[in-house]
Amino acid sequence: MTCAPDVSNVDCTYNRAASLGLTLDALAAQAIPPGIRWEMILVDNNSTDTTRAVIQRFVATADIPTRSVFVPEQGLSRARNAGIAASRGDIIAFTDDDVLPAKDWVVRIATTLERTGVDIVGGRIVPAWLEKPPAWLQRRPALHDALAILDHPTAARVLDPHGAPAVWGANMAFRRRVFDRVGGFDARRGLVGATLHRGEEIDLVARALAAGCQAVYEPSVIVAHRIGPHGMRLRSLSRLYFQRAEGDALLQSATGGGRFGASLR
Repeated sequence: MTCAPDVSNVDCTYNRAASLGLTLDALAAQAIPPGIRWEMILVDNNSTDTTRAVIQRFVATADIPTRSVFVPEQGLSRARNAGIAASRGDIIAFTDDDVLPAKDWVVRIATTLERTGVDIVGGRIVPAWLEKPPAWLQRRPALHDALAILDHPTAARVLDPHGAPAVWGANMAFRRRVFDRVGGFDARRGLVGATLHRGEEIDLVARALAAGCQAVYEPSVIVAHRIGPHGMRLRSLSRLYFQRAEGDALLQSATGGGRFGASLR
């Protein structure tokens, strides 16, 4: 009987086959010392492009223990919860299909959690511009959060999930006991297909902190977020802000603004 891995890396994807391939290449290049065991869980959230073929090819050829999960019902939170259910590690790490984790990403997550004894770690998300950003975007760093850029240089305890620095979905990890204590990601929150609702990781961290869990932001845990010209357009940023607010409004209308828990589903 094989030992359970120390770290399970859950990667959820939807219709980004080419981008996913680059992310998988970066994960395959992780420098892992003999003392750390890890696995990958690749979750296809009902993609209609060639994502399934990319995943199957990686599963067949990777040196890392890798399993694939198919989730037909759209929604990033549902996909992440399915990945959690399929994982076996004590630490469950998440990244996105448009980022490049640094070569020591897995090791930094494991050592940070061991050194600090906390339950949750969030890391740095630096931009990997695919072309030079326009001057108006460079002059407005306040817009960078919409592009999932989190470049805070100093380690800190995370006491307010809405503050800075925080724990964001492109670069975060949890001890399994967090999900045992507070449940999984709320399926009413987060991306659904091409609809850009957000907030599922903020909600989860808020519930975990309220339940007594501890979180840190560690800037040495680094991923690079690939940002193409489409993401730099004012129209794209406006759509993102609108749909993020729309998702919050719809949820508040449905729940009366109350707090709630979530289960793995």
